[in-house]
Amino acid sequence: MKNTLVAGYGKTGRAVVGFLLKLKNKGDKDPGKIYVFDDLLSGNKINELNNKDRGCPVFINNLNSFLSEGDLDIGRCIVSPGIARDHRLITELRHHCIPVYSEIEFAYESLISLRKDVKILAITGTNGKTTTASLCGAVMKNAGENVFVGGNIGVPFITGVNDYSKFILEISSFQLEWTYKFNPGIAVLLNIQDDHLDRYDNFDEYRLTKYKLFKNQNYNDAAILNYDDHNARMLKGVIGSNTILFGFDEKKCNVYYKEDIIYLKFKDIAGFDLKISLNNVKNKKKFIISDMMAAAAAMGILGISPEIIEKTFNEYKLLKHRVEFSGRIGNVDFYDDSKATNPSAVISALESFSGSDKVILILGGKDKGFNYECLKEPVKKHVRACVLMGETAEMLYQTLKNMTTIIKVKDMQEAVVQSFELSGGNGTVILSPASSSFDMFKDYGERGKVFKKCVENLSRAVNIR
Repeated sequence: MKNTLVAGYGKTGRAVVGFLLKLKNKGDKDPGKIYVFDDLLSGNKINELNNKDRGCPVFINNLNSFLSEGDLDIGRCIVSPGIARDHRLITELRHHCIPVYSEIEFAYESLISLRKDVKILAITGTNGKTTTASLCGAVMKNAGENVFVGGNIGVPFITGVNDYSKFILEISSFQLEWTYKFNPGIAVLLNIQDDHLDRYDNFDEYRLTKYKLFKNQNYNDAAILNYDDHNARMLKGVIGSNTILFGFDEKKCNVYYKEDIIYLKFKDIAGFDLKISLNNVKNKKKFIISDMMAAAAAMGILGISPEIIEKTFNEYKLLKHRVEFSGRIGNVDFYDDSKATNPSAVISALESFSGSDKVILILGGKDKGFNYECLKEPVKKHVRACVLMGETAEMLYQTLKNMTTIIKVKDMQEAVVQSFELSGGNGTVILSPASSSFDMFKDYGERGKVFKKCVENLSRAVNIR
């Protein structure tokens, strides 16, 4: 057996290594010698890991020294999603005709070699993946199903391969890059909007990567597509699976929302129709209802009763950092939408406040290659003032300067204070950055936590006054 290289030693890489070591210890499908490459690990950390694990696996952080070894006999590389396709390691592997697999592909091939009776629901899209996957997971668990929920949502797919036969996976474009045979029986596409243009050469390349989720589907499979998103809707009639459209147009969609009810017109697909009441759902923002329609469609296909779906939706609490209420100071409400790392997510958030007065919007972070022109009209329509911070502040200023009042600040604390001042003591403040967090924070979660802490600090200061 040729040796295996794992590229990246974050959460995904560690899970892959753990799975490979189990194979090696069992003597079943021996992966050969295991190498782990991660150029973010320090020399001291590499030495520590190699001493701790006694050469199994072998950890490397220097690409030149690794490539200079002539007898490594690498038969495959399993790459973490954080490793860019243009990384020199990937270029060298492809030059030497060494196959590269994503963790999703490796896990899928490992799974179907263990058992054939598997059910996989995979969800992708620019926005809403985590909410939809969480909803589906909660419904399945309320139905008493032993189901694995993971993928991009935080738990690598490979960790469930040995113990589960039913899977709900949130799948990012990064995870789809090195897939070949991966075929979920039910695949959901929520939307495709500008995102990750710092990773892809253009939008079409990003969109085509998302479409790989449907590449291997056939007439036995189901594709659930958002009719309200052009890039999702256009797959109907192109892919080989049964297509189900969801959206807000009852004439065009198999699954639609009307007067607090989700209707599933499944008679032609599954022999029955269903209704899911949302009367008792507390948060009925438009993007939440859209995600619920997608989840209801998937659960309906899997035969889950409408009563269980309805009960789960009624109990569902919005995810952290997605238009999450974070506190009130006087008559000013603060919302954490730190998860909005692209313009389309910001537009969804703004539209969810369309029935109220114009809001104060905190924008900015690390540049992902976006053109922010699409924010002009929504900002003009829904925003009283913008507070800009981070790497993209100047770019956003140049785009939005004629749309509303704009100020630039140096950090989150100043952003929160200035937003409160701009509110005049009345209204809504939303952190919805339209940018990633990595210029100032570890991730969007940390950014959201810092925002909430700043709101708490301001609240105490105002009360002392």
